[in-house]
Amino acid sequence: MIRILLADDYLPFRQVLKDFLETANPRLKVVAQAANGREALAFIEKNPVDVVLIDIRMPIMDGIELCRRIRRSKGDRMGIITYTGLNSSRLTAQALQAGADLHFVKPFELFALKDAVTRLGKSRKATVSPVAVSVG
Repeated sequence: MIRILLADDYLPFRQVLKDFLETANPRLKVVAQAANGREALAFIEKNPVDVVLIDIRMPIMDGIELCRRIRRSKGDRMGIITYTGLNSSRLTAQALQAGADLHFVKPFELFALKDAVTRLGKSRKATVSPVAVSVG
């Protein structure tokens, strides 16, 4: 299972993403939703997540700052995909510089997002060191 956190201040959009991702690929599970970066960071500090989907424009703590803080505290152990409704090369560059692995501009193709979440989630799970078991 690939564990996903959705961080977006617009509840109806979070619900659309959750419903689509979990229906399109049963291995994708939205384990939490956050209305702002502070809520997302609080969840991430205490719970395992493989991929975070982050809206750039949120109140309290925006997506750019959330990306920076996740990378500072978790390194590359977690995949980050940002998105925004503003088609701005400056925002895209800021998101990537802050630590996002990928950035989407709305409207985006939901199947492309699902594929990106799946690939990123699998790659992050593969980087987790397995526990060594000795027999004998």
